[in-house]
Parts: sequence; C-alpha cells; structure tokens
Amino acid sequence: MLTVAHPDPLLDLIHRTPAATELLTWPFDFDVSRTDPVEVVRLESGEALEAVAGDGAGGTFFLCGEAAGERPVLYADSEGQAGLIGRNLTVALQLIVRIPYWRDCLGCVSDGLEAMQSVIPKLEQEYGDNGIDLDACRTSLAGLLALHLPPAANVLTHLLEAVTLPGFILLNEQEDAYEAISK
Repeated sequence: MLTVAHPDPLLDLIHRTPAATELLTWPFDFDVSRTDPVEVVRLESGEALEAVAGDGAGGTFFLCGEAAGERPVLYADSEGQAGLIGRNLTVALQLIVRIPYWRDCLGCVSDGLEAMQSVIPKLEQEYGDNGIDLDACRTSLAGLLALHLPPAANVLTHLLEAVTLPGFILLNEQEDAYEAISK
C-alpha cells in the first residue's frame, strides 16, 4: 500500500515510526489513528482545520490554517471546550510529552504558572504508581522524533500563552461556540 507523506514533516515522521505512534498513543494520549471529532466543527475565522489525532476521552487535536505555513494546534474536548495548546505541532507535542496530564494543569490556570507546576509531582507519582516510567517513555519518544523537551515551566508557559491567543473560536454545526479550554 502506498502511503502519501503528510505536509507536516513531524506528523509524517510520526506516521512512519510505529514505535513513536505507539508511545504517543500510550502513555501520552495522542492517537494519530483517531481523527474523527465527536461532531462536525469549523473555525469561526474560516481557516482550514485538520484533525490529526484524538485522545481516549473523545477529544481531538487539530492543525489550524493552511499546510504551507506554521499551523497552531487546537484541542477540542468532547464536552464542548476548545483552545490552542501550541503555536505549532512541535510545541504541542513538547507539552503532551513533557506534561501528559496538561489538562489537569489547566484546572489551575486561573491561579497562574506556579499553581500549575505545583500539581506536577502528584501527577507524575500517579503514573509511577501505575507502573509507567514516564521519563523512559519521554526519552525514547524524544529520540525517535528528534524532539527537544524543554523544562516543565517553559512548556506550561507556552501553554498559557497559547490558550489566551484570540481568534481561534471553534463552532459546531449549530454555530455554537465551544467554551474556552482555559476556564
């Protein structure tokens, strides 16, 4: 079977690297085989929207804009919240791999970066308690994708910047806007 390369080189590499695809699916909950959103959606701006992965809770990760430029990554959950999580796929994957529990950190967004960071030790421990060596998984995936993993504080700072960017309003078929993911 002939596979057509994706215009995004990182996404193309993921699709061509089964070990990376497997690690992204678990424990990082970014499954490139799940690209069907729970409902038909579009950006209010009319910009292109491409579903590239899903998560176990029914959420979808989208690339926004045309393939020729830098494409921000928007995440939409199955409960009607959406927001940017990175200015491009590399930044979004740095978040997903460094902070796989990033949605839990967003619960503290109103209290700022320090509050978001304060939940990390407990959440890291939960993975360890379930027999998952996140550091080993991170190292392996970073090697497979040549992905630099900045410190958690840097990644969370980029997340805070992304979720507050205006202009990326997701609408469903009834033209109802998704609620901001940072609330």
